[in-house]
Amino acid sequence: MSLLPGGTFWVGSDPNEHYSEDESPRFRTTLPPFCVDQTEVTVTAYAECVTHGACTPAVASHSQCNAAHHDRPDYPINCVTWTQADAFCSARGQRLPSEPEWEYAARGGEQYLKYPWGAASPDGHACWKHGGGSCATKAYAAGAFDLYDISGNVWEWTDDWYAAYPWPPETGFAKVYRGGSWSRRFEKWMHTRLRNRAKPSDQGAHLGFRCAVVPDLARCPFGKLDDKRCLPGVNEQICAAPQVWNGVRCAKPSAPRCPEGREERPGRGCALLEPEAKVTADVEADARQVRRAPAPEFSADCVANFGERVHPFRYFGGTHQARNLVSHRAGCKNRDVGVGWNSTCCP
Repeated sequence: MSLLPGGTFWVGSDPNEHYSEDESPRFRTTLPPFCVDQTEVTVTAYAECVTHGACTPAVASHSQCNAAHHDRPDYPINCVTWTQADAFCSARGQRLPSEPEWEYAARGGEQYLKYPWGAASPDGHACWKHGGGSCATKAYAAGAFDLYDISGNVWEWTDDWYAAYPWPPETGFAKVYRGGSWSRRFEKWMHTRLRNRAKPSDQGAHLGFRCAVVPDLARCPFGKLDDKRCLPGVNEQICAAPQVWNGVRCAKPSAPRCPEGREERPGRGCALLEPEAKVTADVEADARQVRRAPAPEFSADCVANFGERVHPFRYFGGTHQARNLVSHRAGCKNRDVGVGWNSTCCP
């Protein structure tokens, strides 16, 4: 593991530079010194955990799942759920990194790097645009803090539930993963602020992990959450005028610290007084809002990456989940996605 110094730094992107809306609002937090694995957890390390009975086997039914191959001991373990990744780190007395820890590690702390190696294109610096699957760990030079593959190779599960910045929720529907993977073809997927998410039970050849630990919880800036974690904390958030940061949220100067129906809770900001009812998105209803239009500007890219008998379309409207549903039913494959749209290659 590498020991990172911690400190106060900004998480996220300004609206004029973000690639996805959930990278904003930008906020400032403080981290204690913490350790993080220099490489993604390997096939060999995970197999040892399985042998000792602390881990369950990774999926090995797909050719791009590294556990299916006996000649990939130093490749990252992939095709593991968040639950399996969490169990591995727990067996070592550690845990998955929080989102701020992961971003601090990837950006070189207060260097605020675009990529872990600097500003240069990922070409030659990371395992990406690699149709054959992931690469061996340490196949590319280390970046900030002597960490390998923190962008590229496999996306990495984090400890946090997904929610809008700045406060992480106590529970949720999806866990955050970060860092881009071997299958990405566009640079925006590789930068150090981009967030992605999946259900804790999801797995795939694109997903792996590394572990983290705070050696001295007495140095937690906002107090200790449990025997492995510091309480999350927010020093400041960028607010749109006339709102200002009041210590827990952006609000008008005359407004109470928390709005009605919420209370201030350590590490969680303004939390609901009553548990929020579980909301299940009506994807079918959202799907009725989805439209598509030809996108001939992507024709050459579709042919080059998906074959001759394909046609480019841009799907828009509805939610991201609904657009994926509608385009999948049409037999399309995503070539890229963005805020409010998917560009696809279709039969």
